[in-house]
Amino acid sequence: MATIDDLIEDVTTESQAYYEEPDESEIPEGTYQGKIVALTKKMNKRTKRGDRCDIFWLRYQINEDSPESPGKLVRDSGLFRFRGAVGERNIYYKQALDKLEIPLEKKSINGKIRYLLPSLSIDMVKGKEVLINIYYDEWQDGRGHHKIPVAKIVKLIKEKDDN
Repeated sequence: MATIDDLIEDVTTESQAYYEEPDESEIPEGTYQGKIVALTKKMNKRTKRGDRCDIFWLRYQINEDSPESPGKLVRDSGLFRFRGAVGERNIYYKQALDKLEIPLEKKSINGKIRYLLPSLSIDMVKGKEVLINIYYDEWQDGRGHHKIPVAKIVKLIKEKDDN
């Protein structure tokens, strides 16, 4: 519980607040090395077709030694994990898990091979060194024209042995 002195200090002390101008410089389209630094997700969303899915956005940071856009952050274009009986639509999610070398449990059900696709978590991906392709996603809505850089993972970069 706050003391009266804490409350008075909150009212009388000038605290700092900032606004940082957004970095409007464009990242050239192309292939970059970087690492995964964050993950955001929306769970159990309904698509326009009525399917239920989870959506994951990895955030990559371009390597500092890159000649183009060093240290810049860019988000993934989105990984969709469809729930229920729409397994064939999960091919892109499975491919992303394979590229990230996330192990999958394999089961034979009614004579068909099925892979159980886990939900991504930050501890599964954070810090992984990756190769990404960056391109621009453009769309128009009620707030105007939008053009943002997005990335797709190409592959995981293997650590070199020091031996």
